[in-house]
Amino acid sequence: MGATTSVDTALARWARRLDRVALASGSVVAWLIAPMVLSLCYEVVARYLFNAPTLWAYDMTFMLYGSFFMLGAAYTLQRKGHVRTDSFYAAWKPRRQATVDLVAYVVMFFPFVAVFAFVGWGYFVKAWVTNETFVSSAWQPITWPFKLAMPVAGVLLMLQGVSECLKCLHTLKTGQWPDRPTTEAVEQVVTA
Repeated sequence: MGATTSVDTALARWARRLDRVALASGSVVAWLIAPMVLSLCYEVVARYLFNAPTLWAYDMTFMLYGSFFMLGAAYTLQRKGHVRTDSFYAAWKPRRQATVDLVAYVVMFFPFVAVFAFVGWGYFVKAWVTNETFVSSAWQPITWPFKLAMPVAGVLLMLQGVSECLKCLHTLKTGQWPDRPTTEAVEQVVTA
């Protein structure tokens, strides 16, 4: 990403405040990996050692992984973990990077996230009202907790997108990217 700066503007301070939401949610969502792995291990042991496969392990695994994937997207965006082709971008000056990023957020990111959150909310409400279950499963778990992850992920992504835009505006103003939170700052958010 280009050079960072210690110049602290109101834009950078607001971005850091919004970053805390993604850092905290990512730290909480990371724990979804534990029940997912445990259910997979339980299924393998039950199926192959005792010849007694479960009805629920597959459903639990895909619901937890899907939730983990969606709800972790804002954290991944904050940590710059999404796939990016840096062939040209890395050589650009920070202001040009910020301009391209800002246009991409406004033109592509926000419309997609808004539609995702809106449609996800509709799926959640329908599942809640009808007490929908996964009919493809013998276990038939309710779907609304899984479908709630969609609009929540949309809101988290929207907040992090605002933070990223504030960072772009800071860079356009100062010519340098704001400092990113260190690993220690991430750990402080988790323990707070």
